[in-house]
Amino acid sequence: MHSEWILNQIEALRIKKKINLLDFASGNGRNCIPLLNKNIIVTAIDKDQKKLDKYKNLNNINTICFDLETTEEWPLVNQFYDVIIVVNYLYRPKIKKLISLIKNDGYLFYETFSLGNEKYGSPQNPNYLLKDAELLDIFGEKLLPLSFYDGKIKGKYISVKQMASFKKASLKRRLINKTKV
Repeated sequence: MHSEWILNQIEALRIKKKINLLDFASGNGRNCIPLLNKNIIVTAIDKDQKKLDKYKNLNNINTICFDLETTEEWPLVNQFYDVIIVVNYLYRPKIKKLISLIKNDGYLFYETFSLGNEKYGSPQNPNYLLKDAELLDIFGEKLLPLSFYDGKIKGKYISVKQMASFKKASLKRRLINKTKV
Protein backbone atom coordinates (compact mmCIF):
# COMPACT_ATOMS: atom_id res chain seq x y z
CA MET A 1 0.00 0.00 0.00
CA HIS A 2 1.32 3.44 -0.88
CA SER A 3 1.83 6.26 1.60
CA GLU A 4 -1.11 8.68 1.51
CA TRP A 5 1.03 11.20 3.38
CA ILE A 6 3.73 11.16 0.69
CA LEU A 7 1.18 11.51 -2.11
CA ASN A 8 -0.48 14.41 -0.25
CA GLN A 9 2.89 16.16 0.17
CA ILE A 10 3.58 15.91 -3.56
CA GLU A 11 0.04 17.06 -4.40
CA ALA A 12 0.49 20.10 -2.13
CA LEU A 13 3.46 21.23 -4.26
CA ARG A 14 1.05 21.91 -7.14
CA ILE A 15 3.64 20.91 -9.70
CA LYS A 16 3.25 22.76 -12.99
CA LYS A 17 6.62 22.06 -14.60
CA LYS A 18 8.63 18.89 -15.03
CA ILE A 19 10.56 17.93 -11.90
CA ASN A 20 13.02 15.19 -11.03
CA LEU A 21 12.01 12.97 -8.12
CA LEU A 22 14.13 10.33 -6.41
CA ASP A 23 12.33 7.41 -4.79
CA PHE A 24 15.04 6.24 -2.42
CA ALA A 25 14.82 2.52 -1.60
CA SER A 26 11.82 2.34 -3.92
CA GLY A 27 10.99 -1.33 -3.52
CA ASN A 28 8.06 -2.26 -5.75
CA GLY A 29 7.33 1.37 -6.70
CA ARG A 30 4.13 1.73 -4.71
CA ASN A 31 4.95 5.38 -3.89
CA CYS A 32 6.43 6.57 -7.18
CA ILE A 33 4.21 4.85 -9.76
CA PRO A 34 1.12 6.88 -8.76
CA LEU A 35 3.16 10.05 -9.41
CA LEU A 36 4.25 9.29 -12.96
CA ASN A 37 1.55 11.26 -14.75
CA LYS A 38 2.01 14.48 -12.77
CA ASN A 39 4.91 16.12 -14.68
CA ILE A 40 7.33 14.06 -12.62
CA ILE A 41 10.36 12.20 -13.92
CA VAL A 42 11.21 9.50 -11.39
CA THR A 43 14.49 7.85 -10.56
CA ALA A 44 13.82 4.73 -8.51
CA ILE A 45 16.75 3.16 -6.71
CA ASP A 46 16.64 -0.16 -4.89
CA LYS A 47 18.82 -3.23 -4.38
CA ASP A 48 16.21 -5.68 -5.68
CA GLN A 49 16.34 -5.91 -9.48
CA LYS A 50 13.25 -8.14 -9.61
CA LYS A 51 11.18 -5.37 -8.00
CA LEU A 52 12.65 -2.75 -10.32
CA ASP A 53 11.94 -4.92 -13.37
CA LYS A 54 8.22 -4.72 -12.63
CA TYR A 55 8.06 -1.04 -13.53
CA LYS A 56 11.20 -0.02 -15.35
CA ASN A 57 9.40 0.05 -18.72
CA LEU A 58 6.89 2.66 -17.59
CA ASN A 59 7.18 6.18 -19.03
CA ASN A 60 9.09 8.85 -17.09
CA ILE A 61 10.87 6.42 -14.79
CA ASN A 62 14.50 5.39 -14.61
CA THR A 63 15.62 2.54 -12.39
CA ILE A 64 18.94 1.94 -10.68
CA CYS A 65 19.75 -1.36 -9.02
CA PHE A 66 22.15 -0.65 -6.19
CA ASP A 67 22.57 -1.74 -2.57
CA LEU A 68 22.34 1.54 -0.67
CA GLU A 69 24.00 -0.01 2.37
CA THR A 70 27.22 -1.01 0.66
CA THR A 71 30.52 0.78 1.27
CA GLU A 72 30.64 1.61 -2.45
CA GLU A 73 29.91 5.19 -3.47
CA TRP A 74 26.29 5.77 -4.45
CA PRO A 75 25.73 5.97 -8.22
CA LEU A 76 23.81 9.20 -7.58
CA VAL A 77 26.90 11.37 -7.20
CA ASN A 78 26.43 14.63 -9.11
CA GLN A 79 22.69 13.96 -9.45
CA PHE A 80 20.29 16.52 -8.02
CA TYR A 81 16.56 16.19 -7.43
CA ASP A 82 13.68 18.57 -6.89
CA VAL A 83 12.03 16.05 -4.55
CA ILE A 84 13.29 13.01 -2.67
CA ILE A 85 10.90 10.58 -1.05
CA VAL A 86 11.87 7.89 1.45
CA VAL A 87 9.29 5.50 2.88
CA ASN A 88 9.90 2.69 5.37
CA TYR A 89 13.68 2.77 5.04
CA LEU A 90 16.42 3.70 7.50
CA TYR A 91 20.17 3.27 7.19
CA ARG A 92 21.84 5.74 9.51
CA PRO A 93 25.48 5.52 8.32
CA LYS A 94 24.69 7.28 5.02
CA ILE A 95 21.36 9.00 5.59
CA LYS A 96 22.75 12.55 5.74
CA LYS A 97 24.10 12.10 2.20
CA LEU A 98 20.55 12.64 0.95
CA ILE A 99 20.97 16.35 1.68
CA SER A 100 23.60 16.68 -1.05
CA LEU A 101 21.19 15.19 -3.62
CA ILE A 102 18.50 17.84 -3.14
CA LYS A 103 18.48 20.91 -5.40
CA ASN A 104 18.23 24.33 -3.76
CA ASP A 105 14.57 24.96 -3.02
CA GLY A 106 13.98 21.19 -3.32
CA TYR A 107 12.15 18.96 -0.86
CA LEU A 108 12.71 15.84 1.22
CA PHE A 109 9.67 13.86 2.36
CA TYR A 110 10.64 11.12 4.80
CA GLU A 111 8.35 8.56 6.47
CA THR A 112 9.54 5.54 8.44
CA PHE A 113 9.06 3.57 11.61
CA SER A 114 10.02 4.86 15.04
CA LEU A 115 10.43 3.49 18.54
CA GLY A 116 7.18 2.06 19.81
CA ASN A 117 6.50 0.25 16.54
CA GLU A 118 7.95 -2.94 18.00
CA LYS A 119 4.68 -3.36 19.96
CA TYR A 120 2.70 -3.60 16.73
CA GLY A 121 4.90 -5.45 14.25
CA SER A 122 8.07 -5.22 12.27
CA PRO A 123 10.53 -3.75 12.24
CA GLN A 124 11.33 -4.41 15.86
CA ASN A 125 15.11 -4.02 15.65
CA PRO A 126 16.12 -0.62 17.09
CA ASN A 127 18.60 -0.22 14.21
CA TYR A 128 15.57 0.29 11.95
CA LEU A 129 13.49 2.42 14.33
CA LEU A 130 13.92 6.17 14.64
CA LYS A 131 14.52 7.65 18.06
CA ASP A 132 12.43 10.54 19.39
CA ALA A 133 12.50 13.42 16.86
CA GLU A 134 15.45 11.81 15.07
CA LEU A 135 14.46 13.00 11.60
CA LEU A 136 14.57 16.56 12.89
CA ASP A 137 17.97 15.89 14.45
CA ILE A 138 19.35 14.36 11.26
CA PHE A 139 18.08 16.91 8.75
CA GLY A 140 16.95 19.98 10.70
CA GLU A 141 20.34 21.68 10.83
CA LYS A 142 20.86 21.76 7.04
CA LEU A 143 17.27 21.71 5.82
CA LEU A 144 14.29 23.82 6.77
CA PRO A 145 11.70 21.66 8.59
CA LEU A 146 8.19 22.17 7.20
CA SER A 147 6.21 19.51 9.06
CA PHE A 148 6.82 16.74 11.57
CA TYR A 149 4.76 13.95 13.12
CA ASP A 150 5.80 11.16 15.47
CA GLY A 151 3.14 8.76 16.66
CA LYS A 152 0.64 6.05 15.89
CA ILE A 153 -0.70 5.59 12.41
CA LYS A 154 -3.97 3.71 12.20
CA GLY A 155 -4.58 2.05 8.88
CA LYS A 156 -4.91 -1.57 7.90
CA TYR A 157 -2.37 -2.16 10.67
CA ILE A 158 -1.29 0.07 13.55
CA SER A 159 2.28 1.33 13.30
CA VAL A 160 4.39 4.02 14.95
CA LYS A 161 6.11 6.34 12.49
CA GLN A 162 7.82 9.64 12.01
CA MET A 163 6.87 11.72 9.00
CA ALA A 164 8.79 14.87 8.20
CA SER A 165 9.02 17.27 5.31
CA PHE A 166 11.98 19.56 4.69
CA LYS A 167 13.00 22.20 2.18
CA LYS A 168 16.54 22.89 1.08
CA ALA A 169 16.59 26.65 1.18
CA SER A 170 19.56 28.68 0.03
CA LEU A 171 22.01 29.66 2.79
CA LYS A 172 20.76 33.26 2.71
CA ARG A 173 17.15 32.12 3.15
CA ARG A 174 18.10 29.75 6.02
CA LEU A 175 19.84 32.59 7.83
CA ILE A 176 16.82 34.87 7.42
CA ASN A 177 14.50 32.17 8.78
CA LYS A 178 16.73 31.59 11.82
CA THR A 179 16.75 35.28 12.71
CA LYS A 180 12.96 35.77 12.57
CA VAL A 181 11.39 36.37 15.96
